[in-house]
Amino acid sequence: MNENSNTTSGGTPPSLSTRISDVEDILATVRNLNEILFMAAHGLMMNDATNAFQALASEIDDKLLVVRDRLDEIREELR
Repeated sequence: MNENSNTTSGGTPPSLSTRISDVEDILATVRNLNEILFMAAHGLMMNDATNAFQALASEIDDKLLVVRDRLDEIREELR
């Protein structure tokens, strides 16, 4: 996909389903990065900071799951 024109190299725009899948892949990557943040917070050795970062990571994960669920709903409606 060419990021400047939102088309593939052949000039055909990707289907909506393909674009939704791409977004879901990005969300999965962000969730993995967020999990790394959560685990790294454990190594801070400062309880208040650890708790704050882990609470933040949990909230981020919750929001990412909501976005994923909404994308699944959209995909189902398109069928």
